Amino acid sequence: MLNLRQLQIFRELIQCQTTVSVAQSLGLSQPTVSNAIKHMESQLGFTLFERSGNRLAPTQEAMDIYRDSEPIFKMMLSFSKRLADVRDTRVGSLRLLATPPIANAVVPSALRSFKSTRPDVSVTFDVHRTEGVIDGVESGRADLGVSLEPYVRPGLEFELIGTGQMVCAFQPGHPIGANHEISEDLIRAYPLICYETDTRFGSLLRREFFNKPPSEGSIEVQYSYTACLLAEAGLGVALVDSFTSIHGSRYKIEVRPLRPSVSVDAYAIYQKSRAPKRLVRAFIDQLKLAIAEQS
Repeated sequence: MLNLRQLQIFRELIQCQTTVSVAQSLGLSQPTVSNAIKHMESQLGFTLFERSGNRLAPTQEAMDIYRDSEPIFKMMLSFSKRLADVRDTRVGSLRLLATPPIANAVVPSALRSFKSTRPDVSVTFDVHRTEGVIDGVESGRADLGVSLEPYVRPGLEFELIGTGQMVCAFQPGHPIGANHEISEDLIRAYPLICYETDTRFGSLLRREFFNKPPSEGSIEVQYSYTACLLAEAGLGVALVDSFTSIHGSRYKIEVRPLRPSVSVDAYAIYQKSRAPKRLVRAFIDQLKLAIAEQS
């Protein structure tokens, strides 16, 4: 039985007709090529090449083997290309879940750059609240989750991909814009757009910024993009994450940092029991780059 390496030498010799040329083409020594042909002929029990001067002419049996081996090598070439594509993360699939701030502000630019060099990669992308993202990764419905300030689960790995901060967003020309930093006392002088108590940002701000609950008459929302839209409409000053507020020119708002500052971390989430496949790892790196470019 001939192995693939022997067939490769055999086919190359039919094309080149000299052992010296085959040795140069395959990066082998000339004696190695000659010995491989002798071993093949010994295995098969018949002659494959007849010497004509310094050239080796294939026999009719050799030509039959050459033609019959063509489908094998086409399949091997296709398989080798597939392996190279996997190595270079040019093929495969990515199942992605993200929370709204990251989904709206970071994922589109990261996916654009990612797909520009990987047009054949198929992507499934959906947006959920933090609980849905974590559940999707935990159950295996998603290869990767991306969230701001996620809940910790023992079976999941949380990899930091970037850090932002909470900021005060307001309509251009608003009086609060005269300040370089925004404190709790300054905010309480104006109608406030804040988060529902059970949201991640709501808990974060109540823990690290507010000394007492927001005053009566404030508007509570679940998502930063909603808060930005309401601030843009002049309904009050909003507390939003910087990932959302700096997203291009989508919102006609101005922002100022908070005092004290409140940092917001973005994490890539995947299962601990399985290291991310190369394609997922490549996208995590692209997310980090996208966040760094927006900072």
